[in-house]
Parts: sequence; C-alpha cells; structure tokens
Amino acid sequence: MMIPKYFYYLLIFAAMNAVASGAYSKTGPPYQRIAFTKQKGAGQLTTNAIQIFQRLVKERSKTDLFGSGPGNPLGITLNVIKNTLPTGGYKIENTATGHIRITAGDESGLLYGIGKLLHTSFVDSLGFSPGAWHGTSVPDKPVRGMYFSTHNHNFYQDAPIDEVKNYVEELAMWGINGLEVWFDMHNYNGIEDPDAQAMLDRLSIILKAGKAVGMKSCIIMIGNEGYNSSPVALRANPNTKRGHYHVELCPSLPAGRALILKQVNEELDAFILRNAPIDKIMLWPYDEGGCACNLCTPWGANGYLKITKEISAIIKKRLPKVNITLSTWLFDYGTEQGEWKGLAQAFKNENPWVNHILADSHGTFPEYLLKNPVPGNLPLLNFPEISMWGAWPWGIYGATPLPNRFQGLWNSVSEKVIGGYPYSEGIYEDINKVIFSQFYWDRKKTAEQTLKEYVAFEYSPEYISEVLEAIHILEKNHGMSTAKWAMVPGAPKAIVFPEQDAGAERAYHLLKEVDKRLPQNRKKAWRWRILLLRAMLDYEIRQQKGVPNAAVEAGFQEILQIFHVEKGDVRVRPPVNYGERYPIRKTANGPTSEKN
Repeated sequence: MMIPKYFYYLLIFAAMNAVASGAYSKTGPPYQRIAFTKQKGAGQLTTNAIQIFQRLVKERSKTDLFGSGPGNPLGITLNVIKNTLPTGGYKIENTATGHIRITAGDESGLLYGIGKLLHTSFVDSLGFSPGAWHGTSVPDKPVRGMYFSTHNHNFYQDAPIDEVKNYVEELAMWGINGLEVWFDMHNYNGIEDPDAQAMLDRLSIILKAGKAVGMKSCIIMIGNEGYNSSPVALRANPNTKRGHYHVELCPSLPAGRALILKQVNEELDAFILRNAPIDKIMLWPYDEGGCACNLCTPWGANGYLKITKEISAIIKKRLPKVNITLSTWLFDYGTEQGEWKGLAQAFKNENPWVNHILADSHGTFPEYLLKNPVPGNLPLLNFPEISMWGAWPWGIYGATPLPNRFQGLWNSVSEKVIGGYPYSEGIYEDINKVIFSQFYWDRKKTAEQTLKEYVAFEYSPEYISEVLEAIHILEKNHGMSTAKWAMVPGAPKAIVFPEQDAGAERAYHLLKEVDKRLPQNRKKAWRWRILLLRAMLDYEIRQQKGVPNAAVEAGFQEILQIFHVEKGDVRVRPPVNYGERYPIRKTANGPTSEKN
C-alpha cells in the first residue's frame, strides 16, 4: 500500500507534538523488571537493539532488570508492520498500565524507537521509569552518518575494540544509520605492511559493528593516495595550499595513474577478503590529496575528476550495487580556482558517474552551493567538522560542546542536504554528534531541544537548566582550546590561552554542585567526567595563570585514560610528561612548543 506524502508530514507533526507534551516527566513508579516481546517482523536487528537497551540500562541501574523476579514487569512489545511507516519511522504507544508498544515499518524503526524510549525514560538504582514521550516519529534525512577518523593514535585507533563497538551501538540508538572509515595509506609501506593489515582488520571490525545495528558502511578513498613508500618520481606536486602528505601520486603521469588504480583494486580486495560490508565509497580530493602540477590543475575540476571517473568505473564493475559519493571538500578554498564551476560544467557535459555530492569546508559551508544548484543536480551531503574547529590541540581539555555554532551552520544548509557525515577525531565531541544526529532526524529540531534530551538521559533530568547554562559558557570559552603550549619565565611549564572569560568559575560551580547530587553510576560515567573536567580545566588554568597545578595534572591524566591516547599524537593527547611530548624551541616571542 502506498502512503500519501502528506501523511508523512502529519506523522512528523504528531511526533513534534509528542516531544512538546512532557518528554521529561515520568508515567509512574520505577519497574524492577522489563520483559520484551518480539512479534512479526522483529528479527536479528531487533534482538541486537534489545541487547543494547539491556546493556545501557544495566550500566545505569547496576541491577539486572531482565531476569525473573517478583512483581509485574514492564512489558514492551515490538512489531513490524510493513508499509505503515517510512524507513526508520516508529510509533510508541502506552497501551495500558505496565505495557508499551513500539511499531515500525521495518526493523531499523524498531531500533530507533527503542532508542527513543530509552533516551526519554529514567534509569537509576530504583529501576526503570518510562518517560511520558509517545507518538510517531519518522526521519527527515535519509543519510545520517558519522565518520570515524582512525589516525594520530586517537580513540578510534587505540581504544579497546569493544569500547569502540559499544560506542557505535550507542550512536545507532540516536538514529545514526551510516558509518564511514578511511584506510590512510600514508602511514604504511604498502598493503602487505603488517601495520596496514592490522588497520584493515580493525576497520573491518568497526564496519561490521555498524552493520549489526543497521548502519550503511562507507569507505573513503583519496583520489590520488600514496603509501609512504610511493616512488618519488611518481609523486604529486604538493603545492595545493591544503594539507598534503607529500607521498600522493600524480595521475597525469601514466605510471602514477596505473599505480593509483592498482592500489584501489588492492584495497577493495583487502576489505572483501575480510567480509567487510561495503555499501558506499566516497572519493576524496584534498586534505590530504591533490596535485598542483600543470597537467592536474585545477585539481577539483581536472586531474581529480579524471582519476575519480576511472576509480568509479572499477568500483562499479566490481561492486555494482555500491553507492559512490564525490567529495568536494575544500574546493576553491581560500581563492577562486574554478573548481566548482569546472565540476558543474563537467556534469553538464555528461551524466555524473557518482550518486551524491558531499560538500563542506573550514569555517562555513561553501558559498558556491548557497548561491548555485548542486552540480549535476545530485543529492547533496554535508561534512560538518565537529572535532577540530577552534581547537588546538583537539579535545585534550575534555568535552567540546558547540551547540550554537552548529545551529547556525545547520540553519544555512538544512533545506539543501539529504544528510551527511560529521567528521570525528574522538569521543570528546559526543554532544556534537548527537546534535547532528537529531538535525538529520528532524531538520526543525533545535540544538537546544537535543541538549535537553541528552542531559536528561546521560546526566539527570533534574539538572537540565544548570547543565545547559554551563555548556553555553563552555562554548563561549571554547577559544581556550586554541591554547599554545609554552614555557614562561620562572615556571617549568605553562599553557598560554586567551584571557577573555565568559564565566569559567560559574560553569565549574554549576557542574560541581550537580556532581554532588548525581548518582554514583552517573557521576563516574565518562560522558559526565569529560564535561566536568572541561569546566575544571577552564577554571583552574585561568586561576593558575597557565601553570598547571595538581588538579590540572590529574585532569589531564584522567582524560588521557578515558580517551586511550597514551600513544597519541600531540594533537589528541593531553600534555602529560610535558618535556617529552612538547620539545621547546625559541621564537621571536620567547620559548614555545615545537608543534606551534
């Protein structure tokens, strides 16, 4: 049965009304038991969703609410009724005392419905108290992805793999339905390098974890990528005015082109051999990548298009069902080079050989797309940078919530994109991930609304106003994350940071008071710890005029352990063992870090 399009909008409206009607109030006393009933259409994906629900509830309640015991359990019935709701949509009903029914048009809808029930309910040592949220909700954007960057020895590269898999599952419960990774060749001497094989193993495991919770798997391939051992004579001209590893290959050289295509086949072989799911492949231009030689320039409208067209042909021949996206990251960045206009003309002259265009840039969304149609009239994805903006090093102070910045960016593109893949360097921007997951789910849902739901679930519904006030202060003080490490006269080590202060003492006071009242299992959870640590570091570093005290040192040590960045690059690792990690050199302005 076909569903009229207007009916979808009625469902969305109903969902919005449901959210507004007491999402953070309880429906009754807590239950000490929960019993799931799977009905027709509820298969393995539903079973996986139930297991995630059970794990998260146990972590918060510290008791097993899913075994046998006294009293009537909370009954949760799960049912798939095909063609009743769009893909991913769900309906939550409180049918009677002690009974909740979640209905969906497919299994992914049941997973997201279970996630919504969890996020709007209350879990503590007393049991599980269902929230008042009920109604129907359907996703607005079909592509709700996330990119995990696995380099610099960050969380995704070095954390225990089970922690990464758990994190993938938790993102799925917020409606994320795509996971993207990149096999960064420049770290290795070739596909047979043992470290390269280990990374391919890890990436495959991560993609499989995503597949188990209904995520589409996406692999990034740089248009002219090279290994660290790439032949010097075949290397690209690196003067692209963007990031470059200096080992990329020039596709305008016949031998360079041949080697690029050989490497594409080798990488596909490696993932296929590991039974890694491949639903999408995204081809990438810059940062890293690109060639500034006369035959390739302008890269985005010339050499890049030529080589990605050939790569696309290989992909389509070997994996005909795979969706291909052309990234335009940093096209015309800093100066007009004709890349956007050249791409538009190329897709006007012939049918595009890709399925989607992805676009974004440092700072703001590309102006060209705000004023012109998407080249080839292709569906558009964004690539919001949620990890590094305004921060150096990245995330080493703890949580980096930026709700107001991302609300502004979203307002400019919400009607233009069909979704996207936020760029993530770690778990410190977990709040930012959830904000974008909800932008994609409902383009009209504000960052502030998402923050309230996040705070109520992850911390406590009792202290939403206090935590939100602190988060907004932390965002205003985000500039301290642009700190430079430096030596100062009379001190063994110091942190230089902007002197402006939007209220570091107030934010720390608010969160310290909340911390006194939180249940032990919530106050020890990593999401709360990195937020509290961020407030503490903002305050203490200013108080100490940049010279770390015992509290700052302890905070850095805890962040190091939470993020598993003991081997991390300077960009992702707190300044523990300062002298070893940050060699000092002299500058015109005095001694400063080598990495500055």
